[in-house]
Amino acid sequence: MLPPLEELMVLALLLAGVVGIYYALKLHYIFAFGLVQKTDISAKKKEKIEKIKSYVFYFLKVLLFFGLSIVLVSAFIVLEEGISLRQYVLEYWDTIPEGFWLSLLWTLTRIAVIIVLMRYVLKMIYHFLDKQETKSIQKKRYNTDNIKRVYLRLHNSIKYTVVLGVIYRIIHFFPFLVEVSDVFLIALILFVCIALAITMKEFFLMLGTQK
Repeated sequence: MLPPLEELMVLALLLAGVVGIYYALKLHYIFAFGLVQKTDISAKKKEKIEKIKSYVFYFLKVLLFFGLSIVLVSAFIVLEEGISLRQYVLEYWDTIPEGFWLSLLWTLTRIAVIIVLMRYVLKMIYHFLDKQETKSIQKKRYNTDNIKRVYLRLHNSIKYTVVLGVIYRIIHFFPFLVEVSDVFLIALILFVCIALAITMKEFFLMLGTQK
């Protein structure tokens, strides 16, 4: 026996909500990867970024599949127990803290604004670094190749720190990904430390080549 039309409509709204979350996440990750792809990087690095991007979007599709499956199975169990799906959703809705949806909207908006602003901030930083690199080369005080390596490290360190930071912030918002968020934060801190150490190493090598 099929459930009443009202129950089917509630189920359809739940499934639509899961799909909506998927596209919201996808949109934010598109912006995040745009931070990298819009900057001046080699074709080889762009290919690697595209691979990483495809893996991330594949992971999102897996999450979407599991999300839809969980909703369908949960709805089937509720209906099998003779409980109204509409009533069940309303009771669960009442447990959501007051102001949650406004907080959700504000957080997603803030993330989107930060991502957009970061693209322009990165362009300004890269423009400044390029000018400093050109001046350093023109002074001919240090080996040109070493100068280029130092500024390349600076570019990459800033770029990937910003990208990883944005992705971490997106993951951190969702309570069910708290363990993933903690791991990502540790990875971000390690990346910053390693990138800083490598950059400092290249910087001291550059100083050692003073003419």
